[in-house]
Amino acid sequence: MKQLIFMCLSLLLILISCGQSAGNKIPIAILTPVTHPSLEQIEKGFKQTMEINNPGKYHFVTYNAQGNKMLMRSEIEEIAQKDYTLVFTIGTLASQMTTEVFEKKNLKTPIVFTCVNDPIGFKIISSEQYPGGNVTGVKEMLRFEEELTALIKHKTDIKNVLLVYNPAEPGLQKDQKEVERILKEHNMTLQTVEAFQTNELLAKVSPFISSADALIVLKDNTVVSGLDILVKLCNRHQIPLMASDLDSPDRGAAFGYGVYEIDFGIEGAKKALQILVQGMPPGTIPITPVADFTLRMNPDAAKRQGIQLP
Repeated sequence: MKQLIFMCLSLLLILISCGQSAGNKIPIAILTPVTHPSLEQIEKGFKQTMEINNPGKYHFVTYNAQGNKMLMRSEIEEIAQKDYTLVFTIGTLASQMTTEVFEKKNLKTPIVFTCVNDPIGFKIISSEQYPGGNVTGVKEMLRFEEELTALIKHKTDIKNVLLVYNPAEPGLQKDQKEVERILKEHNMTLQTVEAFQTNELLAKVSPFISSADALIVLKDNTVVSGLDILVKLCNRHQIPLMASDLDSPDRGAAFGYGVYEIDFGIEGAKKALQILVQGMPPGTIPITPVADFTLRMNPDAAKRQGIQLP
């Protein structure tokens, strides 16, 4: 009995200690739309950079919407009600919704967004040089011309490209039109499949993949979350899969063209530190891009997907 009481008291002391420890740290909320390796790298880069600069000073709480827009709205409302010192948002939808909610509630909590390709167009900021208000962040660059050129270089006989994307994700319809324009200049056609949920991918893509020469995936959280399904289809039909990120080749895409996602988190952390350590107002910190693009190839996946390597 005494041993049981001792164990309970020990557990209570640990819980109190943890509570005090978290209470002494600066609370930071992280909002991510879904789980997949690229987004995990962004979060990792942010946390590591913050910790390296000020070890043990911050307490991070991650909110994951799991691809559900209604859940994301609920999580933002929860974040708004709590006393967070800063909010770090990943992706266009998370950043857009957070700034909207905070503006309506007249909250001045600093927001650092990342991985948004058109922050002005999505009304997150009014100027990249002088964002204004309580917002700053890291811009995502898009280079579809280079990406498609890399794909064509490795498969010269492409005529029909299949693009799978979620049109409900902000900015992706614009990206779809840009890809279509570039392919048209190369005398190629684009066929699109719209998927609003990951569990729709197999049923929606299967009827079209046999007539495609290649499949492209954008920076699309819905589709990238279900990449394994597309990899299996591409392997079965020997069709190369080109992703717009550098983590997807590790999951079976033949190619990935993009930036290292961890850099978004690192750059976001630098801005957060300017706010929290240097005392700079968020709206005075210019928006900066992550623009160091590279091509990654998975040779084994490329062979399975019909690419003849030297």
